[in-house]
Amino acid sequence: MKFFSLIATVLVVALGVSATAPDADSACRCLKNCSHKNGSSCKFFQDGNTLSGSCVDGNGGLTCAT
Repeated sequence: MKFFSLIATVLVVALGVSATAPDADSACRCLKNCSHKNGSSCKFFQDGNTLSGSCVDGNGGLTCAT
């Protein structure tokens, strides 16, 4: 039983860490990234690439700027 609990925990952590948003606005806004603030790190997909940046004010709320 402990083995299955360990495996489930590892999967949940791995899935949460690798979350990349579909666009720059979603990377810093609710529903999935409500806890992000100005300056938080963020990642999103653009033209088949994964871009990393920081959340900044813009576009009517926070957006991910590279």
